[in-house]
Amino acid sequence: MALIELSDDPSAPPAATRPSVRRHRRLGLALAAVLALALAGAVPAAAVYWRHAGVVPLPAAADFQVVGGRLYTLDVADGRRITSAWTMRPLRRLWRAATTADDAPGGALQGGGSVQAVGGHVLLRAGQATTVLDARTGAVRWTSPVPVLPLTDDIGLVQAERFRPGTEYDESSGAPGALYFSSSGQPHTEPPEVTELRGVDLTTGQPRWSARFPGSIYPARARGRVAGVLVLASGRLSLRAAESGAVLREQSLARIPGAQSWGDVVGDLLLVRQAAADDGTVVTAYAMDTLAPRWRRTEPAAAGNSATCTGLACEKGRSHLVVLDPGTGRPRWRTTGDVDLQTGAGYALEVQSGRSRPLRALDPASGVPVVDLSAWQTFATGPSAAPLVLARREAGRGTAFGVLLPGRRAIQRLGQSRAAVTDCSADSRFVACRAAAGVEVWAYSAG
Repeated sequence: MALIELSDDPSAPPAATRPSVRRHRRLGLALAAVLALALAGAVPAAAVYWRHAGVVPLPAAADFQVVGGRLYTLDVADGRRITSAWTMRPLRRLWRAATTADDAPGGALQGGGSVQAVGGHVLLRAGQATTVLDARTGAVRWTSPVPVLPLTDDIGLVQAERFRPGTEYDESSGAPGALYFSSSGQPHTEPPEVTELRGVDLTTGQPRWSARFPGSIYPARARGRVAGVLVLASGRLSLRAAESGAVLREQSLARIPGAQSWGDVVGDLLLVRQAAADDGTVVTAYAMDTLAPRWRRTEPAAAGNSATCTGLACEKGRSHLVVLDPGTGRPRWRTTGDVDLQTGAGYALEVQSGRSRPLRALDPASGVPVVDLSAWQTFATGPSAAPLVLARREAGRGTAFGVLLPGRRAIQRLGQSRAAVTDCSADSRFVACRAAAGVEVWAYSAG
């Protein structure tokens, strides 16, 4: 037992002596241990940055996106499509581009809109049409009546079909049967006779190469070391060079008579699906770089299951989703309840079916829950590998924001907004949300 003597008269201080180096070392280690225990699991306040950048006035019916550190607003006024690019620091308009109805393909202004930034170009998608703008000035480079698929920073891909005359579908008839859509969105009752692919210069729209295929095709941008396009056509899978269209590799496919075929890109795999009438769907996975088949399995028919799965290899059960091992095709885990699956911050995200309310972040390999997201009402759309920015209303305090960083097991709180916000778009540095005054923009970082 220690005895402490208390006295009204303090003792004289001892003569000053220089503490030993060993004592300094012991004190330093003790202090480090205390700090480590005190800060375990915590994030220093300096590691989180949250700043309101400003407000961009925008009508409620207009669209917006955060892409590559910029805000793009997409509006329609007086028969003209108005696209604006905004820098974030400071928040100001960089350029404004107007496209009249006469400039739009077919002479009609199409609704909806989305933006994709590729190299020095901005691709504005409206309906099925694409307008290519100069990313620096907003000048209109060229327009296409059909979607443009970027293959590289300089080369895009457009697709055109030729259908037999008289096969246009009368939408007012409501007649049942299979429909085949052209790239411009026109439905037909028969597949196309010929489909043409053209590699085009993204700056001018001029063709670099072209290739023709019988029937319908499915093109997809190749991933990996080769810049090219994968083409699923008439029982063959080919990899073509983006610059020249030359065939680099080719693989024959085992076809099922009478089955409809389409493709789906998941990671470095192309999943080729062939659906027979009532016999389910045969799925074959091919490596995108070598075209080598990885695995093959038959999915049972799952009529009535409206759940969606994006960014993962999945098959539908009667009332659930089964996540497959991308390397082998074997089932890994399955969902429970009425949920959709998508990817974000490196996780598989369970989202309330048909809504944008997040539920849980799961380990994509095992399905084990890692982070509970159910306290948050919505999350921002953005690249799947980017941080996941979440938002929720708090009574009397406006909207709170948090972020789940890739690889982290906890949500970091970012900050508050006095405004009530809805749709949000984000990248790794900025968040933009719709509010009563327009689009509210914040800069953020977290460590």
